[in-house]
Amino acid sequence: MKPALGLIVAVAALAALVPLLPIYAQHIFILVALYGSIALAWNILGGMAGQMSLGHSLFVGAGAYVATALYLNLGVNPWIGLVCAVLVGAALGAMLGYVVFRRRLSGVYFALVTLAVAEMAMHIVSNIPALGGANGLAIPSRPDFLNFQFGSKTGFCYAALGVLAIVCAAIIAIHRSRLGYVFLSIRENERAAAALGIDVVRGKIIAAALSGGLAAMTGPIYANYVLFIDPESVLGVPVSIDAILFAFVGGLGSLFGPLLGAAVLVPLTEGLRNLLGGQLAGVHLIAYGVILILVMRLAPRGLWGLLSDAVARTGK
Repeated sequence: MKPALGLIVAVAALAALVPLLPIYAQHIFILVALYGSIALAWNILGGMAGQMSLGHSLFVGAGAYVATALYLNLGVNPWIGLVCAVLVGAALGAMLGYVVFRRRLSGVYFALVTLAVAEMAMHIVSNIPALGGANGLAIPSRPDFLNFQFGSKTGFCYAALGVLAIVCAAIIAIHRSRLGYVFLSIRENERAAAALGIDVVRGKIIAAALSGGLAAMTGPIYANYVLFIDPESVLGVPVSIDAILFAFVGGLGSLFGPLLGAAVLVPLTEGLRNLLGGQLAGVHLIAYGVILILVMRLAPRGLWGLLSDAVARTGK
Protein backbone atom coordinates (compact mmCIF):
# COMPACT_ATOMS: atom_id res chain seq x y z
CA MET A 1 0.00 0.00 0.00
CA LYS A 2 1.31 3.45 -0.88
CA PRO A 3 2.22 5.64 2.16
CA ALA A 4 -0.30 8.36 1.29
CA LEU A 5 -3.15 5.87 0.92
CA GLY A 6 -2.05 4.10 4.09
CA LEU A 7 -2.12 7.42 5.95
CA ILE A 8 -5.67 8.17 4.76
CA VAL A 9 -6.86 4.71 5.82
CA ALA A 10 -5.12 4.96 9.21
CA VAL A 11 -6.54 8.44 9.94
CA ALA A 12 -10.05 7.32 8.94
CA ALA A 13 -9.79 4.21 11.14
CA LEU A 14 -8.54 6.20 14.13
CA ALA A 15 -11.24 8.84 13.64
CA ALA A 16 -13.88 6.10 13.71
CA LEU A 17 -12.29 4.55 16.80
CA VAL A 18 -12.13 7.75 18.90
CA PRO A 19 -15.84 7.93 19.97
CA LEU A 20 -15.66 4.30 21.14
CA LEU A 21 -12.76 4.91 23.54
CA PRO A 22 -13.33 5.50 27.27
CA ILE A 23 -12.40 8.93 28.66
CA TYR A 24 -8.98 7.90 30.00
CA ALA A 25 -8.08 6.15 26.75
CA GLN A 26 -8.98 9.35 24.88
CA HIS A 27 -6.59 11.26 27.15
CA ILE A 28 -3.82 8.78 26.26
CA PHE A 29 -4.77 9.11 22.57
CA ILE A 30 -4.34 12.90 22.72
CA LEU A 31 -0.95 12.63 24.42
CA VAL A 32 0.29 10.01 21.95
CA ALA A 33 -0.82 12.14 18.99
CA LEU A 34 0.78 15.33 20.34
CA TYR A 35 4.05 13.77 21.52
CA GLY A 36 4.17 11.65 18.36
CA SER A 37 3.80 14.82 16.27
CA ILE A 38 6.64 16.52 18.16
CA ALA A 39 8.88 13.46 17.75
CA LEU A 40 8.08 13.22 14.02
CA ALA A 41 8.82 16.94 13.59
CA TRP A 42 12.12 16.50 15.45
CA ASN A 43 12.93 13.55 13.18
CA ILE A 44 12.90 15.81 10.08
CA LEU A 45 15.89 17.71 11.43
CA GLY A 46 17.49 15.12 13.70
CA GLY A 47 16.79 11.90 11.80
CA MET A 48 16.29 12.77 8.12
CA ALA A 49 18.85 15.61 7.93
CA GLY A 50 21.12 14.27 10.69
CA GLN A 51 21.30 17.47 12.78
CA MET A 52 20.85 16.61 16.46
CA SER A 53 18.69 19.17 18.23
CA LEU A 54 18.45 19.26 22.03
CA GLY A 55 16.13 22.25 22.10
CA HIS A 56 12.89 21.45 20.31
CA SER A 57 10.98 22.63 23.35
CA LEU A 58 11.81 26.11 22.00
CA PHE A 59 9.41 25.58 19.09
CA VAL A 60 6.68 23.86 21.13
CA GLY A 61 6.84 26.59 23.77
CA ALA A 62 6.91 29.36 21.20
CA GLY A 63 3.80 27.97 19.54
CA ALA A 64 1.96 27.63 22.84
CA TYR A 65 2.89 31.12 24.06
CA VAL A 66 2.26 32.90 20.76
CA ALA A 67 -1.28 31.54 20.34
CA THR A 68 -2.16 31.93 24.05
CA ALA A 69 -0.73 35.44 24.43
CA LEU A 70 -2.47 36.64 21.26
CA TYR A 71 -5.77 35.25 22.51
CA LEU A 72 -5.53 36.57 26.09
CA ASN A 73 -3.91 39.96 25.40
CA LEU A 74 -5.29 40.93 21.97
CA GLY A 75 -8.36 38.72 21.57
CA VAL A 76 -6.98 37.05 18.44
CA ASN A 77 -8.97 33.97 17.48
CA PRO A 78 -7.10 30.80 18.59
CA TRP A 79 -7.36 29.32 15.08
CA ILE A 80 -5.52 32.36 13.72
CA GLY A 81 -3.16 32.00 16.67
CA LEU A 82 -2.45 28.45 15.54
CA VAL A 83 -1.37 29.71 12.12
CA CYS A 84 0.76 32.42 13.75
CA ALA A 85 2.34 29.75 15.99
CA VAL A 86 3.37 27.68 12.96
CA LEU A 87 4.85 30.74 11.23
CA VAL A 88 6.76 31.80 14.35
CA GLY A 89 8.08 28.25 14.86
CA ALA A 90 9.25 28.05 11.26
CA ALA A 91 10.84 31.52 11.49
CA LEU A 92 12.66 30.57 14.70
CA GLY A 93 13.92 27.37 13.08
CA ALA A 94 15.10 29.24 10.00
CA MET A 95 16.82 31.97 12.04
CA LEU A 96 18.50 29.46 14.35
CA GLY A 97 19.61 27.39 11.37
CA TYR A 98 20.84 30.46 9.47
CA VAL A 99 22.93 31.70 12.40
CA VAL A 100 24.38 28.30 13.32
CA PHE A 101 24.83 26.57 9.98
CA ARG A 102 26.25 29.64 8.26
CA ARG A 103 28.99 29.43 10.91
CA ARG A 104 29.67 25.85 9.84
CA LEU A 105 28.64 24.59 13.26
CA SER A 106 27.18 21.11 13.31
CA GLY A 107 27.21 17.92 15.37
CA VAL A 108 27.70 18.47 19.09
CA TYR A 109 28.08 22.24 18.64
CA PHE A 110 24.67 22.54 17.01
CA ALA A 111 23.17 20.34 19.74
CA LEU A 112 24.63 22.54 22.49
CA VAL A 113 23.47 25.75 20.80
CA THR A 114 19.90 24.48 20.53
CA LEU A 115 19.93 23.44 24.18
CA ALA A 116 21.30 26.82 25.25
CA VAL A 117 18.79 28.80 23.18
CA ALA A 118 15.85 26.80 24.56
CA GLU A 119 17.07 27.33 28.13
CA MET A 120 17.54 31.05 27.51
CA ALA A 121 14.02 31.28 26.08
CA MET A 122 12.60 29.59 29.17
CA HIS A 123 14.31 32.05 31.54
CA ILE A 124 13.41 35.07 29.39
CA VAL A 125 9.72 34.09 29.31
CA SER A 126 9.85 33.51 33.08
CA ASN A 127 10.66 37.21 33.52
CA ILE A 128 8.10 38.75 31.14
CA PRO A 129 4.93 39.84 33.02
CA ALA A 130 2.85 40.00 29.81
CA LEU A 131 3.51 36.26 29.37
CA GLY A 132 2.62 35.45 32.96
CA GLY A 133 6.22 35.19 34.13
CA ALA A 134 7.09 32.06 36.09
CA ASN A 135 3.44 31.66 37.12
CA GLY A 136 2.38 30.99 33.52
CA LEU A 137 -0.86 31.77 31.71
CA ALA A 138 -4.29 30.38 32.52
CA ILE A 139 -6.78 30.13 29.67
CA PRO A 140 -10.47 30.68 30.59
CA SER A 141 -12.64 27.66 29.88
CA ARG A 142 -15.03 28.64 27.06
CA PRO A 143 -15.91 25.45 25.19
CA ASP A 144 -16.63 26.50 21.63
CA PHE A 145 -15.25 25.41 18.29
CA LEU A 146 -14.34 29.02 17.45
CA ASN A 147 -12.39 29.26 20.73
CA PHE A 148 -10.47 26.07 19.88
CA GLN A 149 -11.97 24.47 22.96
CA PHE A 150 -14.26 21.48 23.02
CA GLY A 151 -16.84 20.24 25.48
CA SER A 152 -15.34 16.76 25.62
CA LYS A 153 -12.04 15.00 25.02
CA THR A 154 -13.42 13.67 21.72
CA GLY A 155 -12.98 17.09 20.10
CA PHE A 156 -9.38 17.34 21.28
CA CYS A 157 -8.77 13.80 19.98
CA TYR A 158 -9.79 14.96 16.51
CA ALA A 159 -7.71 18.15 16.82
CA ALA A 160 -4.62 16.17 17.87
CA LEU A 161 -5.28 13.60 15.14
CA GLY A 162 -5.55 16.41 12.60
CA VAL A 163 -2.16 17.81 13.61
CA LEU A 164 -0.65 14.33 13.51
CA ALA A 165 -2.08 13.74 10.02
CA ILE A 166 -0.62 17.05 8.78
CA VAL A 167 2.81 16.18 10.18
CA CYS A 168 2.67 12.67 8.67
CA ALA A 169 1.56 14.07 5.28
CA ALA A 170 4.45 16.55 5.35
CA ILE A 171 6.92 13.75 6.09
CA ILE A 172 5.57 11.60 3.26
CA ALA A 173 5.80 14.56 0.88
CA ILE A 174 9.40 15.25 1.95
CA HIS A 175 10.34 11.58 1.74
CA ARG A 176 9.06 11.30 -1.83
CA SER A 177 10.53 14.60 -3.06
CA ARG A 178 13.95 15.86 -4.10
CA LEU A 179 14.16 17.59 -0.73
CA GLY A 180 14.10 14.20 0.99
CA TYR A 181 17.14 13.10 -1.01
CA VAL A 182 18.86 16.38 -0.16
CA PHE A 183 18.32 15.70 3.55
CA LEU A 184 19.52 12.12 3.12
CA SER A 185 22.70 13.16 1.33
CA ILE A 186 23.45 15.77 4.01
CA ARG A 187 22.95 13.21 6.75
CA GLU A 188 25.16 10.61 5.12
CA ASN A 189 28.05 12.79 3.98
CA GLU A 190 27.99 16.60 3.88
CA ARG A 191 31.21 16.92 1.89
CA ALA A 192 30.04 14.47 -0.75
CA ALA A 193 26.70 16.27 -0.94
CA ALA A 194 28.45 19.61 -1.42
CA ALA A 195 30.68 18.07 -4.10
CA LEU A 196 27.54 17.02 -5.98
CA GLY A 197 26.34 20.62 -6.05
CA ILE A 198 23.90 20.48 -3.14
CA ASP A 199 23.64 23.66 -1.06
CA VAL A 200 24.21 22.00 2.31
CA VAL A 201 23.58 25.10 4.43
CA ARG A 202 20.33 25.87 2.62
CA GLY A 203 19.19 22.27 3.04
CA LYS A 204 19.84 22.36 6.79
CA ILE A 205 18.02 25.69 7.19
CA ILE A 206 14.98 24.31 5.35
CA ALA A 207 15.02 21.24 7.59
CA ALA A 208 15.18 23.42 10.71
CA ALA A 209 12.33 25.65 9.48
CA LEU A 210 10.06 22.71 8.60
CA SER A 211 10.84 20.93 11.84
CA GLY A 212 10.28 24.07 13.92
CA GLY A 213 7.00 24.99 12.24
CA LEU A 214 5.50 21.52 12.61
CA ALA A 215 6.63 21.20 16.24
CA ALA A 216 5.15 24.62 17.06
CA MET A 217 1.76 23.45 15.75
CA THR A 218 1.35 21.16 18.78
CA GLY A 219 1.80 23.98 21.32
CA PRO A 220 -1.60 25.72 20.92
CA ILE A 221 -3.49 22.40 21.06
CA TYR A 222 -1.71 21.39 24.26
CA ALA A 223 -2.37 24.83 25.78
CA ASN A 224 -6.10 24.72 25.00
CA TYR A 225 -6.33 21.11 26.19
CA VAL A 226 -4.86 21.70 29.66
CA LEU A 227 -5.95 25.40 29.78
CA PHE A 228 -2.64 26.39 31.36
CA ILE A 229 0.97 26.81 30.30
CA ASP A 230 4.09 27.86 32.14
CA PRO A 231 7.74 28.05 31.04
CA GLU A 232 8.71 24.72 32.58
CA SER A 233 5.85 22.72 31.04
CA VAL A 234 6.30 23.82 27.41
CA LEU A 235 9.86 25.19 27.24
CA GLY A 236 11.57 22.81 29.66
CA VAL A 237 14.23 20.25 28.77
CA PRO A 238 11.90 17.23 29.31
CA VAL A 239 9.89 18.18 26.21
CA SER A 240 13.05 18.04 24.06
CA ILE A 241 14.31 14.83 25.69
CA ASP A 242 10.98 13.08 25.17
CA ALA A 243 11.03 13.92 21.45
CA ILE A 244 14.56 12.53 21.08
CA LEU A 245 13.80 9.43 23.14
CA PHE A 246 10.66 8.57 21.18
CA ALA A 247 12.59 9.00 17.91
CA PHE A 248 15.48 6.78 19.04
CA VAL A 249 13.27 4.03 20.46
CA GLY A 250 10.90 4.12 17.49
CA GLY A 251 13.61 4.29 14.85
CA LEU A 252 15.83 7.29 14.11
CA GLY A 253 15.39 8.56 10.57
CA SER A 254 12.59 6.10 9.75
CA LEU A 255 9.33 7.30 8.24
CA PHE A 256 7.00 6.84 11.23
CA GLY A 257 9.27 5.24 13.84
CA PRO A 258 9.07 8.24 16.24
CA LEU A 259 5.27 7.91 16.30
CA LEU A 260 5.62 4.22 17.12
CA GLY A 261 8.00 5.13 19.94
CA ALA A 262 5.45 7.59 21.36
CA ALA A 263 2.65 5.01 21.01
CA VAL A 264 4.66 2.59 23.18
CA LEU A 265 6.27 4.91 25.73
CA VAL A 266 3.46 7.40 26.45
CA PRO A 267 0.92 4.75 27.61
CA LEU A 268 3.72 3.03 29.54
CA THR A 269 4.57 6.30 31.29
CA GLU A 270 0.97 7.05 32.19
CA GLY A 271 0.44 3.48 33.43
CA LEU A 272 3.53 3.56 35.65
CA ARG A 273 2.57 6.95 37.06
CA ASN A 274 -0.87 5.66 37.99
CA LEU A 275 0.42 2.42 39.50
CA LEU A 276 3.63 3.50 41.21
CA GLY A 277 3.70 7.31 41.07
CA GLY A 278 2.71 7.62 44.75
CA GLN A 279 5.54 5.40 45.99
CA LEU A 280 8.19 5.71 43.28
CA ALA A 281 8.05 9.14 41.68
CA GLY A 282 9.92 9.24 38.38
CA VAL A 283 9.85 5.47 37.95
CA HIS A 284 8.95 5.98 34.31
CA LEU A 285 12.40 7.48 33.75
CA ILE A 286 13.97 4.21 34.91
CA ALA A 287 11.73 2.36 32.45
CA TYR A 288 12.81 4.79 29.71
CA GLY A 289 16.46 4.02 30.43
CA VAL A 290 15.97 0.26 30.41
CA ILE A 291 13.98 0.33 27.17
CA LEU A 292 16.51 2.61 25.49
CA ILE A 293 19.39 0.30 26.45
CA LEU A 294 17.49 -2.77 25.22
CA VAL A 295 16.62 -1.09 21.91
CA MET A 296 20.20 0.09 21.32
CA ARG A 297 21.51 -3.38 22.16
CA LEU A 298 18.94 -5.58 20.42
CA ALA A 299 17.34 -3.38 17.73
CA PRO A 300 19.64 -0.57 16.54
CA ARG A 301 17.05 0.44 13.90
CA GLY A 302 14.40 0.84 16.61
CA LEU A 303 10.92 -0.62 16.88
CA TRP A 304 10.12 0.49 13.33
CA GLY A 305 13.02 -1.64 12.07
CA LEU A 306 11.75 -4.66 14.02
CA LEU A 307 8.25 -4.13 12.63
CA SER A 308 9.55 -3.74 9.06
CA ASP A 309 11.60 -6.96 9.36
CA ALA A 310 8.60 -8.84 10.74
CA VAL A 311 6.38 -7.64 7.87
CA ALA A 312 9.06 -8.61 5.33
CA ARG A 313 9.35 -12.12 6.80
CA THR A 314 5.56 -12.50 6.74
CA GLY A 315 5.43 -11.52 3.09
CA LYS A 316 7.92 -14.22 2.02
